[in-house]
Amino acid sequence: MNMLKLTHEGTRKLEEELQLLLKSKREFRHSPEKEFLKSRTDEIENLLSRAVTWPSVREAGDFVEPGSSITIEETFHKERYIYTIVHPFEADPRENMISVHSPLARAALGKSVNTLISIKVPAGGRLTYTIIDIQNCKS
Repeated sequence: MNMLKLTHEGTRKLEEELQLLLKSKREFRHSPEKEFLKSRTDEIENLLSRAVTWPSVREAGDFVEPGSSITIEETFHKERYIYTIVHPFEADPRENMISVHSPLARAALGKSVNTLISIKVPAGGRLTYTIIDIQNCKS
């Protein structure tokens, strides 16, 4: 059984969804949605049983790792972005939470501050960024 790490927010959202599904179970016991509710409930219970919640306290890190919040600067326009690298289940680009499997995260993982990373874009060409800051979960 693989352990997975979630943020406090990710753990809280899963727990809230599970409670909502468990409350809805009775209402939908004779409904076509019953099977979906059961499979989703089982999935969340499985995720939570394997989950470890990252500490919310962060400190400067030496290397990018899952759970890191990174500040990157686009090399051409000098625009800065902050992303947190999370389990794919928690990924939400609107909240700047990117999956460990995303091209940006894969390029950054294991790198240190002031490292240049490059990402191939679907339209062709590459985007390059410099890692400006790394904040890791404090153990």
